[in-house]
Amino acid sequence: MNALRRSRWPIPVLMVLSPLLAEVFSGSMPATDFFQPGIFLPFTVFVYGLPILVLREVATRTRTGLLGLWCLGMIYGLYNEGLISETLFHPLDPANDAYGTLGVVAGLRIPWALYILPWHGLFSLLTPVLLTHLLFPEQADRPWLPKWATWVLGIVTGGLAIARFVFWGENRGVQDGGTFLLHLAVVLGAALVACLVAARLPRGPRVVAVVDRPGARWLPFAAGAGLYATWFVGTELLVSIVKAPWPVVALYTSAAVAAGLWATARVRATTRAAAALFVLGAGTTQAAVVVLLIGLLVGDAFRALSGAVFVAVYLTATALVARRQGRAAQSAGEISRAGS
Repeated sequence: MNALRRSRWPIPVLMVLSPLLAEVFSGSMPATDFFQPGIFLPFTVFVYGLPILVLREVATRTRTGLLGLWCLGMIYGLYNEGLISETLFHPLDPANDAYGTLGVVAGLRIPWALYILPWHGLFSLLTPVLLTHLLFPEQADRPWLPKWATWVLGIVTGGLAIARFVFWGENRGVQDGGTFLLHLAVVLGAALVACLVAARLPRGPRVVAVVDRPGARWLPFAAGAGLYATWFVGTELLVSIVKAPWPVVALYTSAAVAAGLWATARVRATTRAAAALFVLGAGTTQAAVVVLLIGLLVGDAFRALSGAVFVAVYLTATALVARRQGRAAQSAGEISRAGS
């Protein structure tokens, strides 16, 4: 219980930040809807909050690296898109109409799964965890819950999600018994594979106190922006503009994700601020392209205004983090010179 008392503030911050970034800042849900009690409480507690908190605790206790944390976020994607909203299954609501009938195999939307699961890994878990750790650095590497509480919350939230899917889910009413069981097995099997992969991924990049080159502190932001453009904008262009065959889309998405992981794994060390700059770069690009630009193209003034606000928030956070990174590097340089 001492861990819980020490971590009083990081827990609610993470539970609110995850759905806020994944739903509102992505343009999926207007802020006016998100902050209604009937949506805010379920999303910050059951849909996002508790499962995200459990995955963060698992990553902390097993000392999973940043790549493994992202991979654990794909387990959350299976929880959200597979068991709760059920967008992975045709003919249910696909969340993105471009993927509605694209690459449906045995009732499973293959291209959509390859797109949305890495997306959740980045925005639902990795980004809010890194930003929360930056706000509370003294508690970043510590468990926030007792081990027994992590187990209880994990079993309860996972069990309730499975029970909802099996007994009250929409997919149950549109599939035959064999296909429905196949879908459940795919979701649970993929979650197990993601857990095993997360344990085997490199534990790097190693988090250190300062960067080697103070002038390079904007490079992580640019890398995050490039990763988002490559993974998600590139896939969207293939799906919505090029109308490429679905195997081409699946192959591109898989190759882009693999290349991004390979590039990240080659970074031996980073700082907590640099990691935050990376995800802020991805978030800024998403807000600029998916929310602001699309709002302007379709003539949706509210969406465009929301996108402009989100971009401003991301850039302000980026400037503050970059300044903090620069001060840390400067202080380290002064200490090094004084010691010599």
